[in-house]
Amino acid sequence: MLGVNHATVFRQVNAMEARLGVKLFDRHRSGYGLTAAGEVALVAAEAMEVQALAAERRMAGGDLSLTGTIRVTAPDDMAQRLLLPMFAQFRERYPRIELEVIVDNRFLNLSRREADVAIRPTAAAPEAMIGINIGPLTMTLYGTPAFAARVAAGEALQSLPWVGWEDGAETLRFGGFYRNRGLNPSFAYRSNSLLAQVSAAEVGMGIAVLPCFAGDVSPALQRLEPVDPSYATNLWLLTHPDLKRAARIKAFLDFMSVALRKKRRLLAGE
Repeated sequence: MLGVNHATVFRQVNAMEARLGVKLFDRHRSGYGLTAAGEVALVAAEAMEVQALAAERRMAGGDLSLTGTIRVTAPDDMAQRLLLPMFAQFRERYPRIELEVIVDNRFLNLSRREADVAIRPTAAAPEAMIGINIGPLTMTLYGTPAFAARVAAGEALQSLPWVGWEDGAETLRFGGFYRNRGLNPSFAYRSNSLLAQVSAAEVGMGIAVLPCFAGDVSPALQRLEPVDPSYATNLWLLTHPDLKRAARIKAFLDFMSVALRKKRRLLAGE
């Protein structure tokens, strides 16, 4: 993480302890553990880090030039199946702004500058973030035409193979889709990637609960059920308040909000 080898860290720790005249770490065969003095140092260091990151955000937020890098985070299925053409159009309009896209299904910490902008499905903007609510994001059950024919013929969903999240990785929204009906599906394929689930459904490994923006545009998939609004959430463009005045961030938010709202019917499953 520091970009140096362990010997350098070892020398720095020893030098720090010698300069302070206290022992910051207990050395064990399994690793280092903080002493009481080390705990005090850690609290102070964390406070310094918070202030340093805040200063960095405020300085970045005051940048009025349409140049530099924007770190954007989005889920894998959204980045691949929805956002890429929009990113290309943004780059055509603002060629001096570099997009660095972090494809991750986790919420990255915008306060720590892990990303500048997050494009995320969530019911409401997280605390300490500001954002633009694009509108509803829906999902339903999809499968190949072969599975659609079996469902139309009256075969029970419970008896079909399913594609879903890695055990323990699914959200309440996805898990609730079948649990609320008392279904206990037999999974033929699980993944921690929604994009991988879309691909598995497309090759006929099973039926899958997918966002409509991915399922409806796939020529290999059909809806097996109508959209149930109770499983909808919202799509948000999020950033940190300190960055909202940065010209490149504002340009990106303005551009993406317009581009995504043009897709509102697709996002809403209409």
